[in-house]
Amino acid sequence: MPRPNATVAYVIDRFPRETHSFVLHEILALEASGVDMHVFSLGMPDGCHDDTAMALSRLKTPVGYFLADPEASGGAQAGPAMTMRAAQWIARRVTARGIGHLHAHGAEMATDVVREAGRLTGRGYSFTAHARDLHDDVAPAVREKVLEAQFAVALSDFDFLRLYGMCGRGSADKLHRIPMSVDAEDYEFGGRDHLRNAILTVGPLVEDSGFVDLVEAMRILRDRGLTSRATILGDGPFGPVLRARIERLGLTRQVAIVPRASRAELAALIQTHTVLVQPWVAHHSDRDVLSNLVLDAMAAGLPVLSTDGPSIRELIDDGVNGRVFSACDPLGLAGALETFFGSARLRESMAANARIDVEQVFAARRNAPQLATLFAGAMARQSFNA
Repeated sequence: MPRPNATVAYVIDRFPRETHSFVLHEILALEASGVDMHVFSLGMPDGCHDDTAMALSRLKTPVGYFLADPEASGGAQAGPAMTMRAAQWIARRVTARGIGHLHAHGAEMATDVVREAGRLTGRGYSFTAHARDLHDDVAPAVREKVLEAQFAVALSDFDFLRLYGMCGRGSADKLHRIPMSVDAEDYEFGGRDHLRNAILTVGPLVEDSGFVDLVEAMRILRDRGLTSRATILGDGPFGPVLRARIERLGLTRQVAIVPRASRAELAALIQTHTVLVQPWVAHHSDRDVLSNLVLDAMAAGLPVLSTDGPSIRELIDDGVNGRVFSACDPLGLAGALETFFGSARLRESMAANARIDVEQVFAARRNAPQLATLFAGAMARQSFNA
């Protein structure tokens, strides 16, 4: 456990972000572990005002916003100049507050900033890599950052192996896997009064989200005499094509497309729907968003059906706490939905198992202390080498 006076600058590209509730849960759990957290956001919040106010009110110290500070942001353009200006802005605060360690959430710009701020202040740094940070094109840059860092964290086994593959055996002692986590107590479980055969799905309206497969599965169910309804939460360029397909299939009264919702509104949707379906065709860099959504549903007791993927298999034990199905297979999805809709006992069993897994494996209060211990070790090494 870190010392009570241990201080960490936690730098993130944008906080809070509506699709990354797990970041807030991590910060709160770190504070509960005894870490004196100082959160710095390079960009402004991207969620609704109520979500931002609620998130900020739960932290012990105010969040510093780089782009909101005229002293920091005036005149700099995006790119190396902006990175250096942000690093100088962070460095001044690190020095003034006696902060002992820098941590970036995200291996790209946030890590670039803490790396420079570390050079300016003599502090060590670490970072958490997201799935989107670990594509082949940036492997040399990631490897260099790991070599200079005290340690690096991946959010899944799949991403840990990607990070290991980029950096090699020589960096193995610096690499750690700490699962994406949420605080189960934030989610109301049980007592749900849901609509009949109601599907919730969330994601950008792009072709890879697989929503065409979902509405086709609903058409198959209708032809079998089973009526379902769906709420698609998202917006994007594929919207007109998707709406045209819904109209062509005669499902306009069964499918509602909602452009966006606050965290409170999403929680209400989770409580009133029968199942979360994530039919994404390709996960790629969106794995973190998808995993966060699945964890939200698992914590709240909403059964999950998701296409298979490298991070999803780490969350869903098929047939035990949810179901996975093949992408681009509306017939298979229709069959899985028919089974779910027909058995309340199955839904309740999977929801209960999912909640247990969240509490035992993906709980922020369980996993954040691992990161707190890494911070303490990094600061101890920095002090020893000073």
